[in-house]
Amino acid sequence: MQEEQQTIPEMVDDVRAGKMSRRSLIKALTVMGISTAGVGAIAAAAASPSVSSAIHETHAHENTARHIQLHDQHISHQGSNNAGALNNDYAENAVVEDSMHREPFVGRAAIMARKNVIFAATSDAKITITNRIALGNQVTAEWVATGVHTGDLPGLPASGRFFSLRGVTVVIRENEKIVRESLYYDVADLHKQLRGPQ
Repeated sequence: MQEEQQTIPEMVDDVRAGKMSRRSLIKALTVMGISTAGVGAIAAAAASPSVSSAIHETHAHENTARHIQLHDQHISHQGSNNAGALNNDYAENAVVEDSMHREPFVGRAAIMARKNVIFAATSDAKITITNRIALGNQVTAEWVATGVHTGDLPGLPASGRFFSLRGVTVVIRENEKIVRESLYYDVADLHKQLRGPQ
């Protein structure tokens, strides 16, 4: 019997609960092939409190090539603001965790409401994947998001400022649908860029 691996979101949850040291998290992420910038984004997010959500395990026997293909499609849907296709990418009761929010978004309606806020808050948005690792049904994508902050975000009124943010997204799929998506980035850095010098 093949042993299931712990997902990155599970490891982050363990760090937040005191069950895993930050050092162990960093070591595990490095062994997985996550870059220094990606490890830093995940470690910064792990230092913030969050509410744990339903756990979804990785399955090593999954077709990783197919998961990469589905991830490419998802990024394409997001880049073109294709709300219908994005909605279809998620399982009905999917969970999305975002470093900016303490509570996870559960279900397609909540997830799409979050995406609509992001679409409305940014113009000239672009996501560039800088590193991607597939392990079974878990795809870990390191990225740089750029754009102009033209609409309100939680705690961040529209500023008209350009931003460039590094982060990591971990996507876990079951039956070709996203069941858990965790976005890790340095929220303090985003606030600093959008608020300007204080």
